Amino acid sequence: MEAILNYVLKSGIGLLALYLFYYALLRSQTSFRFNRLYLLLAPLVALALPLITWPVQFTTAPAVAKALQTIQLNEVLVVAYRPSGSILASYMTPVSIALAIYGLVAVFLLLRLCRQLWHIRRLRSDAIPVEQATGSVHILQLKQPHASFAFLNHIYLSNQEQLSPRERQQVLAHELAHVQLGHTYDVLYYELLSAVLWFNPLIWLLKQELRNVHEFQADARVLEQHQPQEYVSLLSKEVLFNMGLPVGSYFQKPQVLRRLYMLQQRGKQAGWMRPLLTLPLLFVLLVSLSGQQAATDFANPFNAPVTPMDRAANPDAAQEPLPEQDTTESPVKESKPSNDEIHNLLYLKPYNYVEQMPQFKGGEAEMMKFLAMNVRYPKEAQEAGVEGLVVLSFVVGPDGKLSGFQVIKRLGAGTDEEALRVVKLMDGKWQAGKQDGKVVPVNYTLPVRFTLKN
Repeated sequence: MEAILNYVLKSGIGLLALYLFYYALLRSQTSFRFNRLYLLLAPLVALALPLITWPVQFTTAPAVAKALQTIQLNEVLVVAYRPSGSILASYMTPVSIALAIYGLVAVFLLLRLCRQLWHIRRLRSDAIPVEQATGSVHILQLKQPHASFAFLNHIYLSNQEQLSPRERQQVLAHELAHVQLGHTYDVLYYELLSAVLWFNPLIWLLKQELRNVHEFQADARVLEQHQPQEYVSLLSKEVLFNMGLPVGSYFQKPQVLRRLYMLQQRGKQAGWMRPLLTLPLLFVLLVSLSGQQAATDFANPFNAPVTPMDRAANPDAAQEPLPEQDTTESPVKESKPSNDEIHNLLYLKPYNYVEQMPQFKGGEAEMMKFLAMNVRYPKEAQEAGVEGLVVLSFVVGPDGKLSGFQVIKRLGAGTDEEALRVVKLMDGKWQAGKQDGKVVPVNYTLPVRFTLKN
């Protein structure tokens, strides 16, 4: 669930950045074709960026590479049975309730879309075909007093008694442009996106912006055949009703003010600089929201300060003494080494890998047996139905003792404390690692998974 929330958050941030960029720089531009493509791709880009994973060597933070390269022990599985009477409660968790609400709203929106499509189908069966047709486009006269609209390759004309023959031709030209430009497919695409991502208000804002671009494109097509003054007059006086079918392309009034403004911009050369700025925006989003950034959050979610005992070192690199201000704190206090090994603890950075790795006395099988016998599922976590992974990190010192304990992935409900308690019980039960025949400190991580059974 944590991974899902992290993905939703990152994709939402990406979509917000893309929308603000469009609103600030592209919305008032007359490059309608580019704006349409931008609005169609923006949700897909925002959804895809968090799924891209950068190789570790491309990261700019050495601490991230250290955390990812640290030796990880085999996962410890802690299993317990749910308390009696808690099975139903396990299905009524906040997560399950949130997923149920999400699913219900998504299904409702999909059913509403299906109802609108069925309504259009019924209108088509009741409408009167008009002899005039253009290629594969079918023109139908509505019997009901509804607004004119276009859907797929059909144009539905309302009763236009208040319009002159010239104005009716302009309305027809407008709806014909919607059909020829394939705007219906854009609308259906965004209707499906709205059903899946209904919880994100940016999707609804982007959908409205796309509908505006559709109208701008259709208006531009009309002006290729008719005088601007006549068409502006039609937009100013036309008041049509909206029949509540968002999947159609309507000739309606709510967008008239913006359409009139864009008509005034007719003939102005669309600039190329603003669309070109999309490239650096995409690069910044790629670096910020890619999978490697997610690994950074996982490695150190609380931005804990890195002490000398937590620092990583390349095994092949020369060991250099740390600055004095970095060697006066917790390493000596936490591990309490002998006097002969204070120098090692202070001046040797923990390795991620050495020639002779530290080993739990008796081997890994004995370590797993020790953990299995000592780890207990916290009662608080059992009653709350908490399941998941706790990840700990620690350093095996030159004397075989453990220090630098840190919880790098928390679960809560007492599981973090229990896992840390048992790991500390292993203190003094390790054989130190060696590099070039000398005992050295080595980093380790240990994942502990808590699982409930019914």
